[in-house]
Amino acid sequence: MNRREASKQETRQLILRAARRLFAQKGLEGCTIRDIARRAGVSPASVVVHFKSKTALLEEALKLDIDQAMTKLMASLPGDSTILERLMHLAKGFFRLYDQNRDLYRALIRQTIFEPDRATPDLSRQSEQYIQFLSILLAEEKVRGNIRAEVNTEVAAGAIFSLYLGALIMLFRKPEMTVEMVAAALAAMTDSYLKGITKVGRLVLHPKKRGGP
Repeated sequence: MNRREASKQETRQLILRAARRLFAQKGLEGCTIRDIARRAGVSPASVVVHFKSKTALLEEALKLDIDQAMTKLMASLPGDSTILERLMHLAKGFFRLYDQNRDLYRALIRQTIFEPDRATPDLSRQSEQYIQFLSILLAEEKVRGNIRAEVNTEVAAGAIFSLYLGALIMLFRKPEMTVEMVAAALAAMTDSYLKGITKVGRLVLHPKKRGGP
């Protein structure tokens, strides 16, 4: 990396650090590009050069937290539990992350959820990674004989992700609901869906008791 590229990277990181602090303090609507530029010690034009909009800056500022949470949750997934328990381990972990600053993450979802993939590449990548991981979990259950052979695990993963998004909207729309309350609602919905794709009597069995790995 030459000196010019190093300077650009340094400026970008200054902007990101300033944005993270201001977003956490004031929310998306409470701060401007000028506020972020002033905190970073750069010009407003420099902020715009590195980030097309406040939404793009917010996505970049929060993606590291989401990536770290996803890595940690996947690594700590309990292997000796039911598929429902593992799915809820993942969902509750993300709910807890978003609950730390509901207003900020609400703004992120509101500003990005209906945008094209190319407009929100980081969130699109994270969603695809999550759905792919759900598909792998379901495929493992299929190998163990707990999910019907004709079930398309990628389609099923997309359906489970849709239920998760519905519960996430509930978390953001209803401040009175705790993480545990939202997780309980999601567990009930997911359990109902799983009963439609699993073999009778298989859903609640413990992996170790059914001879699985």
